Amino acid sequence: YFYALAILLSFLLVSCSEKIMGYSVVLWTIPEYQIESGQVVPVYIKSNISHEYVIGTETGKVGIPLWQLSEPTSKSKAKKNAKKYQEYLHKYAYVALDGLPMRAEPVNTAKQVYRLRKNETIKVLYKGEGQAVMAGRKPLEGNWLRVLTSDGTQGWCFSYNLRIYETDALGKMIGENNNQETENVAT
Repeated sequence: YFYALAILLSFLLVSCSEKIMGYSVVLWTIPEYQIESGQVVPVYIKSNISHEYVIGTETGKVGIPLWQLSEPTSKSKAKKNAKKYQEYLHKYAYVALDGLPMRAEPVNTAKQVYRLRKNETIKVLYKGEGQAVMAGRKPLEGNWLRVLTSDGTQGWCFSYNLRIYETDALGKMIGENNNQETENVAT
């Protein structure tokens, strides 16, 4: 009887501990909790029922939708992963062309994973290397960007039909980079 009680008590103590599942990079700023994109946060639980991670913040634990965070990993890997997002840390974009495709790879002929709507806001994650997009015999100006929609879809989009803008640490627009024409062809 004593051994069974001791095993039960030790199991309860271990299961109630603050065990961290891993660390994730925040992909989309979460202003209501003052969590900015690029921040590395501890992840405690993944709920497949509510589709969220429970993360630690300065004020306690909160549930965050799965798509707003990178896959949990070790702290050192999460910090290394966060570096690839640094160039576009506070960059978002709105779409200038209805039906603009997001692609599986940074190639104009790659499978479409999503069609963006005109004026839809997306998060720019990072720049990638890809095949040049052509308008006739002339390449279009722009870059292939890894982007994230507000419903969690990730893919590649050519920047020619995006209007990139910068935000402050909590997601409020502070500037716009609008150097392309609004009447563009779909890529």
